[in-house]
Amino acid sequence: MKRAIIVPNYLKAESVSFCNVARGMLEELSYTVEVLAEDEMPSGVADFALVLGGDGTILRACKKLYTLNIPVLGINFGNVGYLAGCNPDTAVDCIERVVSGNYNVENRLMLQGEVVRNGSTAYSFVALNEATLFRSTLKKAFKTEIYINGMSTETVLGDGVVIATPTGSTSYNLSAGGPVLTPESDNIVITPLSPMQLVCSSIVAGGNDTVDVRVAINSLVKDACVSLEIDGDCSFDIYDGDIIKIKKAENTAKTIKVDNVSFYQILRKKLSKVNE
Repeated sequence: MKRAIIVPNYLKAESVSFCNVARGMLEELSYTVEVLAEDEMPSGVADFALVLGGDGTILRACKKLYTLNIPVLGINFGNVGYLAGCNPDTAVDCIERVVSGNYNVENRLMLQGEVVRNGSTAYSFVALNEATLFRSTLKKAFKTEIYINGMSTETVLGDGVVIATPTGSTSYNLSAGGPVLTPESDNIVITPLSPMQLVCSSIVAGGNDTVDVRVAINSLVKDACVSLEIDGDCSFDIYDGDIIKIKKAENTAKTIKVDNVSFYQILRKKLSKVNE
């Protein structure tokens, strides 16, 4: 049985309207179509998913579907649309190409992590873009002690650190001066935020490396904490002595690519659009 999933952004009228167009189109081609809200899980696997929204909608859908190995075609109904495979004006043609099997799948590394507090797991998470540790309301710099594969690598005094995937390397990591990685790279990039050291650059670790970050706040304020933000979507309070343990997730996010435009062309176009 042919199955497809559609995830529209219900806050955007044009996304909801195109959802009806795409559903009708697929049903005419004998697909069973399941339309999901962002907080709903699919009832089963599918041949592909259409996600109608901006980068945030596409990112959240990729994180939801990655354990099912469902490839995602993002159709940009947002602003930059870096994760989107096409725009609304080319969407019908792109869907036809997906249905005919005329597309490629990019396997994008994801992160899985946990926050260890007093020897126990306080939080766990997955990320497609990055895990960002920053001082938030703390009115001083703090230390992040970075370990790779259990070996002490760097101690950074500053505003925090970004631990990014190749997909996330073009987001906060890039703004913080970190390097850009190609989407299917098997690497994890660690970039300090406003370090107070004279020389303190990004570290590009291997995809099979484990990254531990121990937080040292050393504040006179009782219960002082910093924040750990995951993909700009959820955040956790992090206290002195907490350890953030991060490694590559077992599965990858699968994004559909239907054209021959290179990553570097897309990068230039999308980042130029931000400056318009």
